[in-house]
Amino acid sequence: MKPLTVNPEYRNLVPRPTKEEYRALEADILEKMEATEPIIINQNDVILDGHTRYEICLKHGLFYRTEARTFESELDEKIFVVDVNLKRRHLTDMQKILLAKPLDDLLAEKAKRQQGTRTDLTFSSKEEKVAPIDTAKEVAKQIGVSKSTYERGKKIRDEGTPEEIQEASSKPKQITRVHNKIKKRQNLEEAHAKGSPPMPEGVYDIIYADPAWKYDSDASQRGKGDNHYATMTTKDISDLEVPSAENALLFLWVTNAHLEDGLRVLKSWDFKYVTNFVWVKDKIGLGWFARGQHELLLLCIKGEMPHPEDHNRFSTVIQAPRGEHSVKPEIVYEMIETMYPNRKYLELFSRNQREGWTMWGLEANQ
Repeated sequence: MKPLTVNPEYRNLVPRPTKEEYRALEADILEKMEATEPIIINQNDVILDGHTRYEICLKHGLFYRTEARTFESELDEKIFVVDVNLKRRHLTDMQKILLAKPLDDLLAEKAKRQQGTRTDLTFSSKEEKVAPIDTAKEVAKQIGVSKSTYERGKKIRDEGTPEEIQEASSKPKQITRVHNKIKKRQNLEEAHAKGSPPMPEGVYDIIYADPAWKYDSDASQRGKGDNHYATMTTKDISDLEVPSAENALLFLWVTNAHLEDGLRVLKSWDFKYVTNFVWVKDKIGLGWFARGQHELLLLCIKGEMPHPEDHNRFSTVIQAPRGEHSVKPEIVYEMIETMYPNRKYLELFSRNQREGWTMWGLEANQ
């Protein structure tokens, strides 16, 4: 068997196998006493595919076969190296897209070189110019995903956080959800950089608020609000000029860690604390001293407001499942509208829209 040449650049175009993958391949080759798949080489005996098989065969002195391929250019060789490895591995779509980064770059370079040289494409004018090659379409085709899936995954790969990339890679069919999460986060970052939108005109006698409390500790990123929406300091929240009527009610959500902050905020908005509701969730969460499973909804008053009719008063315990990060139970809207019907309703830090309500916040129109 003739010795082969290892090109470090080619070998490093694709990730090395994991320890488990290496041991499994080694065991298979040892059992058969040879590498059953040929090692692909070019005309100069440089390995294009089969670096690990070659390494194992040399280590144990075992037989290997070669199969020579020829390519028009070194660039085409590199594209082959990446492509053949992507097709061999059992990967989720996101894992394929992550590994396809070199392929993306190589095809983009090939497209750039071919501009003005190819004659097999449809020209947009009488001039002999080559139509642009759709690199995303070509990469998607080679790795076996749709173009839209590839473009979403590419955004995750290039612009996502390590946690977002891991989330998209962990299970099939996660790409669209994580892609949308990244777009929402980026929209919020842009909106936050521009500053809070102006408060709506007029005054409101029912204020419903779920402040975007900022956590000071960076010890744990898991569940951190900044990963889901643009947060504000307690001072910034307190300084908001809330358009409340002389006689008004405030329904204010506070997390367990921000109870004192909530009391500061309601006073700065000229409200007095009256009572609270507790939302008991169906799933346990995080916490430094105790794992949280509830949040508080403080009911506060400004001036004078009538009590709800007896039949329109609710239990102080709200039992509802936990939804996406920071999303509050839909039933709270119904409670407020039942307790105080036909009022002027304003929601601060809104993340959605509701008929009959005025919504304010960075996410209200996202």
